[in-house]
Amino acid sequence: MNPRAITVVAVGVVAAVSLVALVAQTALLGALGSGGKDSDATLLFTPAINALMVGKDASAPIKFDVSRGAAAAQVRGLNIPAREVLAVRMATEDVTGNVKLALGWLSTQNLSRPATASAPMAAGADPRISVVVLSGHPRWRENVTQIALGFENAGGGNAPPSAVVTRVELLPANPIGALSLLSMAWFGTDSNIITPDESAHRLLPLALWLALICMASVAITALIFRRVPLDRAAALKSSAVALTLLTVAATVLANRWPGWSAPIGAGIAAVLGLLLIDPPRTVALTFFQRMLLALVAAGVCVVLSPLVAAVALVPALILVLALLPASSRLPVIPVGGALAAVPVLFIAAVSQGLVAAPALLTPLTDPTRALANIASSAGGLPGLALGMLAMHQLWPSPAQTRRWSSGAAVATLWAVAGALFILAVPKIAVTARGGSTYVALFFPALACLGLALLPKFREIAQSLAETQVVEAKTEADLSTQALALFESHAERVQRTLARREIGAAHAALRQMQRIAPAAHATRLAELHLALADGDLATADKAAAHLNASPLLTATDRDALLELAHRQNQQQRVIELAPEASMTEPNRRALAMAQLSVNGPNAAIAVLTDWHDDSRFSRELAELHLLNDDVAATQQALMNSGISLTEPAGQAYIARLGMRVQGPDAQAQGINSLATWHPQIGAIHAAQAELLQQQGNPAGARARLMLAMQLDPALWPLQHRLQSLQSSL
Repeated sequence: MNPRAITVVAVGVVAAVSLVALVAQTALLGALGSGGKDSDATLLFTPAINALMVGKDASAPIKFDVSRGAAAAQVRGLNIPAREVLAVRMATEDVTGNVKLALGWLSTQNLSRPATASAPMAAGADPRISVVVLSGHPRWRENVTQIALGFENAGGGNAPPSAVVTRVELLPANPIGALSLLSMAWFGTDSNIITPDESAHRLLPLALWLALICMASVAITALIFRRVPLDRAAALKSSAVALTLLTVAATVLANRWPGWSAPIGAGIAAVLGLLLIDPPRTVALTFFQRMLLALVAAGVCVVLSPLVAAVALVPALILVLALLPASSRLPVIPVGGALAAVPVLFIAAVSQGLVAAPALLTPLTDPTRALANIASSAGGLPGLALGMLAMHQLWPSPAQTRRWSSGAAVATLWAVAGALFILAVPKIAVTARGGSTYVALFFPALACLGLALLPKFREIAQSLAETQVVEAKTEADLSTQALALFESHAERVQRTLARREIGAAHAALRQMQRIAPAAHATRLAELHLALADGDLATADKAAAHLNASPLLTATDRDALLELAHRQNQQQRVIELAPEASMTEPNRRALAMAQLSVNGPNAAIAVLTDWHDDSRFSRELAELHLLNDDVAATQQALMNSGISLTEPAGQAYIARLGMRVQGPDAQAQGINSLATWHPQIGAIHAAQAELLQQQGNPAGARARLMLAMQLDPALWPLQHRLQSLQSSL
């Protein structure tokens, strides 16, 4: 497939999977239907307790004065189907002091027991949007008749607590409402999404969807191009670019992306420094040049964020040690791999209270919440990591390819351990300023993960020349055991083809292609199987490889001769015949070629050398008739065993009679035979000769074609047919 089409397919898969993920999230919210048209309305609340309207209009803002106790407002007389509402969206401003928001409602499910959902709200004078997700709440059922909105003092503030609510509206349970909710939850800058504790969490985080999209896109792309490794590699590259752009765009648009900062710059510098230690082959730098640039990047990282530099230090040392010759380095990699998991497991055990931490490290905290915040603010990081792992698993490569870089894999584990250690030790974690540092702490781990996966990515064919190198394995490259297995599959191809079991032959050929795709026996098996399938295009490709071999066996020439015969390459048949085995099919093919190139006498010379006089007697009779040799034709007919009283024998008598007595004497007999025995080819051949003698070449041509269709032994008639076509 052409590169542009491959790119279009890969990008299309990413787009399709993203759309399916969006539809799945909408379905989880219960918003795939067209309901909720009447519920997309603003709720007009009436002050009830410690609340007053700031204005005379019914839609005027309501101020909740919490300094004197709980404040509330309500709206009655509703009849809203709960299934048609996703959430309640509320706009607030001038929140002084810390307050607690409470949303309550009554439904026809239980009119005597109200349901509530609450969440804290921090003080702030700027306008903000708060959304209470009601889809998934066990008591958001049937029809809602009343909704109440309340605030109470949460404590901890200096100013008298109060809040002003400017607008409250319902989000309808349809795709438009779902998209509005998702845009606020994933990409809003000031929204506060509240999911009540009793509710099922149907609004999944963006990070989870990005991870699923990355893995599913890679898997589907690899499945589409599974039969062509080169196309699969190109498609996965395009998919990786599209997924990177998608995750970066989604991360930048996410509501808690930390933005550009010094720690983010330090993380990028750390990534560049680590990649320079063991770069891809396309980087044309010497070892000392790479180390110098890596030191410069390390210096930039230390200046911008010492914490990120500390996380990258041990992985960088491991990568440098991995470059040393195996004979001159200590067994750091195996030992480092065994010990790399210890810090991670220790931090997890201490933070969960399973073991007691030493006094030097106490108190350790559980880093789970910090990790969740990192994933939600930079959802592209876990998505890219999982996408890289999925791509590595599905990336095409030769069987001998090294799957991992052991040094980079160990460095990845230590990078993760260092980041977790900083998150779990409060005395160190407090030195991080802003969420961007927490995100940048995992940049070295991503860089090391890429280096760990790089060996398999490197070994795939990226050009036609590399593809030929990968596929150049022949019998000489196989071990004794592999050669024995290869030969057993070759014998299986021959046996199954002899029994016409084409499916089993294809299965054996696939095994041969996996073991030694460029082997002589593989090319020969491909040719035999293509001939059995009638696939002359594939047979021609296999024949081209066989013709390039300096030594062709008789078996090779037999297969090549059959292909040349089917392709009507008569001169090629004559060239191959002397060193091919003179089996009955090959001798007949050679006779056909000689008849076409050199005439009847050459064809007769090929067939008269056969040990059985009766085998080619019919063909010899036809060839002698082409020469009008009556005596030789009679001898060939005697060898054939055809009775002269049979219709076929009578047809031959008539054809011989035309050569002695002329066509008029035999016309009535031939026409009578054609009327009563239309299924006999020899009779139509006689009628063709009669029509030709009578000056009707078009009719003679039709009869000749019918005769050859009815009786394959009449193939010499093609010589007469060629002369008729030239005259026509």
